[in-house]
Amino acid sequence: MKSLRRVPPLIMIIACVIGMSACSDHTAGTNNVANGADTGKFASSMTDYINSLLDDDQYDDSQKKILRIALQHDGEIPYASYSAVWESYRQCLVDKGYTKPPQNLTNGIYFAPAYYSSEGMSEAQNRKLTDDIGECRTSRAHAVDSVYRTKLGNPEFYGDPEVALVDCLHRKNLVPQSYTMDQYRKESDLYMNDTSEHAFDRFSFDINDSDTLTCMATTAPTLLQPRLEIWKPLG
Repeated sequence: MKSLRRVPPLIMIIACVIGMSACSDHTAGTNNVANGADTGKFASSMTDYINSLLDDDQYDDSQKKILRIALQHDGEIPYASYSAVWESYRQCLVDKGYTKPPQNLTNGIYFAPAYYSSEGMSEAQNRKLTDDIGECRTSRAHAVDSVYRTKLGNPEFYGDPEVALVDCLHRKNLVPQSYTMDQYRKESDLYMNDTSEHAFDRFSFDINDSDTLTCMATTAPTLLQPRLEIWKPLG
């Protein structure tokens, strides 16, 4: 299998890590996640989290309308609403004079990170593009995307994406309950140092499994960045 870490030259990466998600109701799994890990949380409940986003002026009214409805349904956001904010994000960049970014999805999850070709761009253009991506993402999609991912993958509101990922793997029974954060970190280190086409085989879980991909996409999306289609913002 092709390594997902290979990045072509002249590619810039905008890593926009959003509300991390995880998932574990199993006592043994929770204990193993907590072993040597930062289990700090970014919210105490979905209601508190959504209210904190509603109080933030960075997000536009279209996002807040969706969040107010979600507040009445325990954080549930219809997929159509989720897709709509990402289409708004893409259109925002078009309105700023760029080509439309590709619609990068994994198991229905949109990707906040953006790969783009910097070929032919000046340093000033690069800086402006980075600012424009951040502005469009924040104003048009971030809040809704964060709640959607959190609801789907991180009901415990773990702030550490690695903790969130391992917790999600436990909840979906993708790893044994004895699987620990220490084991994940060892496998991750082996993966990061493996430049072969089979680097992902360093993980003991099946990264081609649909549930595994959902866990990764909702909690640790940067692992899947190299699967994204490259965007050429200037055409």
